[in-house]
Amino acid sequence: MMDGNKTNSTLERALFLLEQLALNKGGAGIGELAEATQLPKSTTHRILETLMKAGFVMQEPSTEKYFVGLKSIEIGMAGLHNIDLVEAAIPHLQDLATQTGQTAFLAVYNEGEVIYIYKVDGSASVIMNAILGSRNPVHCTGLGKAIMAYFSLETVDNIVSDKGLRQYTPTTITDRQQFLEELSRIRQSGISVNREEYDDGLSSIAGPVFNYTGKVIAAISVAGPTARIFDKQEQLEALVKEKSSLISKRLGFVPAMRSVYLS
Repeated sequence: MMDGNKTNSTLERALFLLEQLALNKGGAGIGELAEATQLPKSTTHRILETLMKAGFVMQEPSTEKYFVGLKSIEIGMAGLHNIDLVEAAIPHLQDLATQTGQTAFLAVYNEGEVIYIYKVDGSASVIMNAILGSRNPVHCTGLGKAIMAYFSLETVDNIVSDKGLRQYTPTTITDRQQFLEELSRIRQSGISVNREEYDDGLSSIAGPVFNYTGKVIAAISVAGPTARIFDKQEQLEALVKEKSSLISKRLGFVPAMRSVYLS
């Protein structure tokens, strides 16, 4: 009968070795891995051999460097595909609504519009027109702009050409060049700010959500009366950025993977 503590210890070492390999895109030699894990080379080699036999690790013969194997990738991808966007977002939206007292939204892009797929009301939320399943324009909502900022210029132009830049309020951006500059600011800051561009008296702060391929797939926002949003703008921007980042991470996103123009 195998000793439970020894088995757990060996498993922990194997998992730590896999984590180290995942961090080294160019592969890693046995000496480097032994140093990182603080294990003897003989132990490191023995664990790597076991992982290689199971397909979790592979070795390049010419360099003798080790890499993450296909089996590890298959398992990782299977896990990512099982993660639901709404499920991943719910706890963070709840936290966002609780901390701000305002309404937190999750929306996705579809055919030139954003669709609201989840919301959490805060203690001081006001009644809004945005209901689950409803569609709103992308060019004048915080959620829409947060998503569009990471579309290609060609995609943005196609949307603008098809949907136009209709004016809903005095602050709606209706000029193409100004709109492109707005999207550029969002990409640089990671935050989309909507100051009464769709509804008079209502504003929002939004952030993009990325998946494991680095593609923008959704956005979250905190929305409410303009005075409440901008009285705490800096705090709200930090919270939205934190929560959108955590949701993206839950979906397997790694910042280094992102290509700014993907769609």
